[in-house]
Amino acid sequence: MTDQDPTPMALCSLYLATAEKVSDRRAAANAWMLSVNSAIVGLYGYLAQGEASVDEPERAVWQWAIPVAGALVCIAWAALLKSYSQLNSAKFEVLQEIENAFPHRLFYREWLHYREGGRRRLSEIESWVPWSFVALYAAILIASVHGAAY
Repeated sequence: MTDQDPTPMALCSLYLATAEKVSDRRAAANAWMLSVNSAIVGLYGYLAQGEASVDEPERAVWQWAIPVAGALVCIAWAALLKSYSQLNSAKFEVLQEIENAFPHRLFYREWLHYREGGRRRLSEIESWVPWSFVALYAAILIASVHGAAY
């Protein structure tokens, strides 16, 4: 090990790898949350078909408990997405600071082109998914309260 400070390029490469790890964890979390929500909707559908050996009082509880649980999972999912978005934004701000040592600021220029194109942030679009499930769970809950399900 040397006493020299790492070069800006070495710092940039190392820090970029940490940003990529956050993105990988975010993608894995999204896949897991999508699977959980698919299972919740599947369970509701299974119980709605009436083939499960669930008594009527238990069924009444499940009619509202499943969509409420699904909505809570989605709220946690949305909070997780926001946290990942904030962490990635901070990481790219630091990368842009490191980039100041370079003759060409590629991350900063990419960000400028992206914004000039009027594009929406991917995290904004991504946040629609859990809220779409919340809307589905609300519709299921309303339908089950009004007797349209089961």
